[in-house]
Amino acid sequence: MRSEVEPVLGRYCSIALTYEGPGFLEYVVTGGSLEPFFPEVFRELVKAGYQPILVRRDGQEVVRIFKVGVGGFSRFTYYALAIATVAAIAFTGYLNSLSFLECLGETAGVALPTALFTVSVLVPLALHELGHFLVSRATGTPTPLPLFIPAPAVSPLGTFGAVIAVRFLPRDRRTLALLGLSGPAVGTVASLIAMLVTLRLSPTLRPEELACPEVTPIGFVPVATYLAIRAGLIPVGEGEIVLLHPAALASMILLLIHFANLLPIGQLDGGHVVRSLTGMNVHRVVSLAVPAVLVVLAVLIPTYRWLGFFAVLAILIGGFRPHIGYANQVSELTAGERTLYALLYVLLLALTAPVPI
Repeated sequence: MRSEVEPVLGRYCSIALTYEGPGFLEYVVTGGSLEPFFPEVFRELVKAGYQPILVRRDGQEVVRIFKVGVGGFSRFTYYALAIATVAAIAFTGYLNSLSFLECLGETAGVALPTALFTVSVLVPLALHELGHFLVSRATGTPTPLPLFIPAPAVSPLGTFGAVIAVRFLPRDRRTLALLGLSGPAVGTVASLIAMLVTLRLSPTLRPEELACPEVTPIGFVPVATYLAIRAGLIPVGEGEIVLLHPAALASMILLLIHFANLLPIGQLDGGHVVRSLTGMNVHRVVSLAVPAVLVVLAVLIPTYRWLGFFAVLAILIGGFRPHIGYANQVSELTAGERTLYALLYVLLLALTAPVPI
């Protein structure tokens, strides 16, 4: 292990070994500084299977090296789950489209709404994971393919989304912020476009014109949807209701999922953003306080029960563990970066937040 690590570190600064254990090394920087060269060191060591962590202790730079185990699924598993997820989404879209047509008193033409539903779910979902994937790869972090999770007859979208099992910490604060923002940003934009297009395919009609026995009203919509309706994207007459097109419903659900994922809790994308802008202790306090507030909100306003449940689930899964953050713990954001990331984060939350209707 030392024979692989020390030549890399020694090219950029003078070091002295302070501790050696199974799969772990610690060095103190005795001459020069490793921080300006950390991106190069990170790329080289991570490529060799080592996780470097740079900290400052008693005024000196200390670098800790961990051997990272090799694991993961076979490519067949990734591809098989991806195909199963596409099939599950299409099947869910087909069932939703049949119900939609039934309410209109129609029996033909299920193919188009099914296809639009499938695209409205798959494209934002894939772009969300692609955003994370590209940021990780751009910073030299080996990143496996997204692991898609099919959920037919369980999820209203036919899927529980996807995860990327990255074994290495992000390189620095900037990388962590971009990881947290990139997926939700591109996914939200894609869902917004799909929502604006498919909302116009949603017919307006009087309740007595419905051919289905009953329609479940929607108690809340994302802010972006509410603003689009208020702006007249769908002209609704007196006494009329909007029968949501299956693809429009899928887009709105995805926007709400983006909002939930942006909550500043634990290892959610929102948790990554808040951790990049603050310290570990602040993140921990926020990560515990937000679920408490949402539980109270869920009790007071039953419409938000799903959000309270999600917040509790998120904190139970990983919110109690401290968020280590990033490999270069000496790194900082510029004032401009901090402002830009914070504004983008607030904008994404504002567009996707659920509001009662």
